[in-house]
Amino acid sequence: MANFFDELKRRNVFRVAIAYLIVAWLLLQVGDTLESALHLPDWANTLVAFFLILGFPLALFFAWAYELTPEGLKKETDVDRSESVTHKTGRRLDFIIIGVLVLAVVYFASDRFIDESDMPNGDTQAVIISKSIAVLPFRNRSNRAEDAFFVDGIHDDILTQLAKLSSLEKVISRTSMEQYRETTKPLLQIGRELGVAAILEGGVQRAGDRVRINMQLIDAATDEHLWAETYDREISVENLFAIQSEISSEIVGALHGVLTDEETARLKKVPTTNLEAYGEYVLGRQEIAKRTANELYRAKAHFEKAIELDPDYALAYAGLADAIGFLFNYADLSADEAHPQRQAAIDKALALDPQSGEIYATLANLKGDQFEYDEQEKYSRKAIELSPNYASAHFWYAMNLNANGRNEEALPHNLKALELDPMAPMVAFSLATTLWRLGRVEESQTTLLKGIGQHPQFPNFYVEMAGQMSALGHVGNAMSWIYAGRRIAPSQRRLLANECLLYLQLGDDQSSEVCYDSLIDAFPNRGFGWTVELYRFRSQYQEAVDLFEQIANRYPSSNVRVRMAWDYLNNGQPDKARPILQDLVPGLYGAEEIIVMPDRIRIPILAAYMLYIDGRVDRANKLFDQALETMQSVHRTRGRGYGAWDVFIHTVRGEKQKAVSALREALDVGWREYWWSLRFPVYDSMQEEPEWIELLNEIEADIADQRRWFEEHKDDPLF
Repeated sequence: MANFFDELKRRNVFRVAIAYLIVAWLLLQVGDTLESALHLPDWANTLVAFFLILGFPLALFFAWAYELTPEGLKKETDVDRSESVTHKTGRRLDFIIIGVLVLAVVYFASDRFIDESDMPNGDTQAVIISKSIAVLPFRNRSNRAEDAFFVDGIHDDILTQLAKLSSLEKVISRTSMEQYRETTKPLLQIGRELGVAAILEGGVQRAGDRVRINMQLIDAATDEHLWAETYDREISVENLFAIQSEISSEIVGALHGVLTDEETARLKKVPTTNLEAYGEYVLGRQEIAKRTANELYRAKAHFEKAIELDPDYALAYAGLADAIGFLFNYADLSADEAHPQRQAAIDKALALDPQSGEIYATLANLKGDQFEYDEQEKYSRKAIELSPNYASAHFWYAMNLNANGRNEEALPHNLKALELDPMAPMVAFSLATTLWRLGRVEESQTTLLKGIGQHPQFPNFYVEMAGQMSALGHVGNAMSWIYAGRRIAPSQRRLLANECLLYLQLGDDQSSEVCYDSLIDAFPNRGFGWTVELYRFRSQYQEAVDLFEQIANRYPSSNVRVRMAWDYLNNGQPDKARPILQDLVPGLYGAEEIIVMPDRIRIPILAAYMLYIDGRVDRANKLFDQALETMQSVHRTRGRGYGAWDVFIHTVRGEKQKAVSALREALDVGWREYWWSLRFPVYDSMQEEPEWIELLNEIEADIADQRRWFEEHKDDPLF
């Protein structure tokens, strides 16, 4: 026996075993980290462990039966003992074991003692908020698959109830909880990932005319039960909502929160007494979450059926308004058709339930689509007041603030929406947009890339990345992002519209025209206005003006009106531009000071140009000076940069050398967006300047190079 033990040592079997076990442990630790970072399935690390276990006896067998010699691997029985080098191999294994142990200690120390919040973009573990909760999708304990919608409806309703309660600081939305539907992750890990103190899990069993609901609230840090209850009652809408109300109250108590009298009354309110109407409403909500045209039309039909069954069902009217609103934004429903229907449904919903945060959020969304931003802000604030943990209310409010250039104010609402709904792609997209507008490009693009890693099929990430690449001067790269997005979602309107515009950015107006024709065919109610830029590219200013007049009648936003004024000026029609600019800049022809905002720089510049045309040179120059001063605090191409507007100002003033210098600077930092605007009539005075012509030639040569690059690389994968 002693001889056998000595032989095991001589052949380094013990060393191989130790080295193998340490390396296997380290691989499993790294695999556990990569599983989350790379969004691998839960069983990936289990599979690695399985193969490592199988490999252990094989490693021992090879250590016993074979020897590594200078001539290669040989059977141990074929090696002369006098020529054996097992002692040297043993020394090498000792060094390997020591090295791997050092790596293991470093990994262990960093995992336990390094604060991730101090690391760049460290977000692998969310901050735990004490009064916070995640509600796992409930298990359908019935034998019938068709009961799944019923179970999901109860889950959805409880989340909606909890989102209204002011004493809860964080309630993770249904969208983000879907990823945990079939998960095998332990509750401790889920709690860390979502940054919640408690997790509610349960099951629902429907049998005949009775329903049995089991609920348990778990402390996410200790895995201990905070509360548990079983409800066994006859199926009725009243009983279902009573159970949900009781569950919400128990959760608040278990998390040491307090319900106000108003919240208690709201929890006890029964939205409908018609079980079939409730079922239609639940089905509608499930369809609306998918955001595709077919599912949105099905959602609309479910909500209409719920209203038919119960004309006093307020949430069904709100659901109908949402479905119509999303058909306007995601499909081809026109504003003229959509907005009156939405308003009528919302009016009815509010008449039935004036204290619903969800309904006010829906109203705010409508007002944003109607460009009534003050009204949108008012209703967004009301929605957040009534449902402080409703992610969509924060998201839509952030969108409203962004639309009005209030990006700093938008950011905390973006972050709150993402905290409540961390797996919602639209929320991550909105955050990336806000960061870009704030000039925080690296953070914005990191958010986009992380979003693509989580939701590679979400097209808006590709649209936003393309827009940013184009703004930074990488037009060919921008088109690559659009192509990648189009492979995923070939019929998505924003992708197609951006493809058409980027063809112009690449100097290919023929492809752009074909693209715009396809856009109009696919979206006749929404796509017609995009061809304005094609007319500008071709110096067809009358056609641009004619089209803008049509657009302004349907979408009277300030952005549309200022662009129309610009084309009136290009077309030699200052009398038509003047009333637009006077309306956009009140007091334009007075004596009071006009404030130039960094993210609203184009309007006062065009207004100053109007003053110049009208002979009010001193006032125009004062406004131009303010604009130039404001530009000093704004990046030229990042976020809502000022592009080449300083070139425009110097050209209007006749400061030709300054115009050339400003254009040189613009080109050096990557400005290329709408480069054909340098052909507009206002720049006619520069066409005899040799340096100016050289710069124009440089732009067009660079655009041609980027176009060739894209043609060569358009089918290359992005990653």
